[in-house]
Amino acid sequence: MNNKIKIGLIGFGRLGEIHARNIILSNIAELSIVCDINTNALNRAKTQYGVNVTADINEFLAYEPLDGIVIASSTSCHLELIDAVSTKGIPIFTEKPIGLTLEQTDKVLQKVVDNEAPFQIGFQRRWDPQYRKVKSIVESGEIGKPILLKTYSRDPNASKPENWGLDKNGGLFLNAGIHDYDISRFILGDEVDRISATGATLIYPDLASVGDIDTCSTTLFMKNGTMAMTECNRYATYGYDVGMEIICTEGIIKIGHERNSSVVVLHKNKKAPSVYDVFADAFSSEIEGFLRAIIEKSPMSPGIEDARIALQLAIKARESYESESKVVIVEPLSPLNIKPE
Repeated sequence: MNNKIKIGLIGFGRLGEIHARNIILSNIAELSIVCDINTNALNRAKTQYGVNVTADINEFLAYEPLDGIVIASSTSCHLELIDAVSTKGIPIFTEKPIGLTLEQTDKVLQKVVDNEAPFQIGFQRRWDPQYRKVKSIVESGEIGKPILLKTYSRDPNASKPENWGLDKNGGLFLNAGIHDYDISRFILGDEVDRISATGATLIYPDLASVGDIDTCSTTLFMKNGTMAMTECNRYATYGYDVGMEIICTEGIIKIGHERNSSVVVLHKNKKAPSVYDVFADAFSSEIEGFLRAIIEKSPMSPGIEDARIALQLAIKARESYESESKVVIVEPLSPLNIKPE
């Protein structure tokens, strides 16, 4: 294909490398330039893919032509980068969260809207084949009405201490729980009315000194009466572990580890799966979806409102936790200002 769309990538860390590889493997796009402040990262990008590299965001933005930009930088840089990229008016794919407050997030997203830049956020579970199949089963009604959704996300570690802090990654609710809140909305096709959350620091006591936790549980009360219960932790020594079950009026759906015996025991091991192993297909599919939406000029999903609502739920969950699990009402967000046709 000679008319491949040209994509720029900001951030060549672990996830950035995965996005770069998926862009390279796509038959509809090519990776044109990589931006990162880390010299070693730029050297890896140039060596592996022979692409243009720069540590200067202004030089990156001046590179022409680009048909889309993927942002895979650290969380603390998302607001500034989306703000800068939105002025180009070209499609943006970004990892979550956008910002750590709704006020900051909406200010930047309003610029995205004002510049008419198509936008997609990286909630990769929506692109995972298992989760998409679950959604289709729920929508078909073949096992009745959903009553209780239960989901869990267990990470092998709490990241490096230098990355700890609510001001750096938002903490467990915004950094990890946000995925569970989004996938609950996606699977159930409904919005959250009330939310309650609790949490604790059980394994990494130093997290408490920066106001964070390593374990949390959240209950979402959906508007149609369904409940969703989520669990997150940061000490799954046996590897990244994620799963879901939905109890319906006429059956149950389960995804996660194979259940081939009455008791499943998973041990710590050096080759334990990471989130990048578990969701390899989803990471590939979400980038392919972004690229095809650019070519077809079709709506991107999950988009701006999905990003806003998931962040709102994560903030409300933390608010509930900090108020000793008080139930918090989730008010509908005011829409951003959309340009008239």
